[in-house]
Amino acid sequence: MFNFFQNRVYTEKPFLFPTHELFDRFYNEYFITHPAIKTLSYFEFGLCGRFLRDLTWDIDIRLMGKPKKCDYEIIADFLRDIIDTGLNKYRIKIDIDCMETPGSIEEYNKGFNSNMKYLYLTTYVDHLKQYIRFDERYFKTTDRTNRKITQVSENLWRLDWRYELSKYRIKYLNGVVPEMIKLSNYKGLI
Repeated sequence: MFNFFQNRVYTEKPFLFPTHELFDRFYNEYFITHPAIKTLSYFEFGLCGRFLRDLTWDIDIRLMGKPKKCDYEIIADFLRDIIDTGLNKYRIKIDIDCMETPGSIEEYNKGFNSNMKYLYLTTYVDHLKQYIRFDERYFKTTDRTNRKITQVSENLWRLDWRYELSKYRIKYLNGVVPEMIKLSNYKGLI
């Protein structure tokens, strides 16, 4: 038996390795038509991580920029909707959050591939913990409680934290973090 729990998201459908075809359907049928896109258009929408470059379990999407306080609930509901629909309709796991710092795709790319020891981040997330249950065993896949946390709305948390870049880079080929691209340019990775 499989269950996935993440704050207001739940599914009993195991997710699949994301493919271009699944993501293309998700992006064109759902993501770009989501009602919150217009309100949140002041963000840059970025695609980062391994998707379309290597085998991975999830697709990493970031909203880049400083959120407006009046949009906190819209952001929280948008993040939840994207994750829930990705899992329950398209059977792909979307890892989505909002990054205030670095605040743009350009800053992200410079920061993650710089010679600095640490990269300081401010992110907004709709969950602090995530669990997967498989064959009566529970696995905690995300736990953000070891960071400085400020709850900014009922279902949105601001996290101030840092990456130790040398440890983060070892996840990637040759220790180079793939550049984030504008989400709308994802077909350029094919």
